[in-house]
Amino acid sequence: MGELLAVLFIGTIFLVSGLILALGYTDPKGRKVGMFLILAGLLVYFACWLFTPRNDNFRIFNDNPYQL
Repeated sequence: MGELLAVLFIGTIFLVSGLILALGYTDPKGRKVGMFLILAGLLVYFACWLFTPRNDNFRIFNDNPYQL
């Protein structure tokens, strides 16, 4: 579970920094880098969702609220 959270953290860093660059820069070069970082963050999120094992111990959202 720790590896999954670490990769999700990296994806979040990509996504947030891409949003800051894409929305804050007026220079087209900065916007291009921001769009690339947004795309990289979304690809990391998609890879985490795609390769998450179907095991109760590795679920991000647990359906059973009484299970730890």
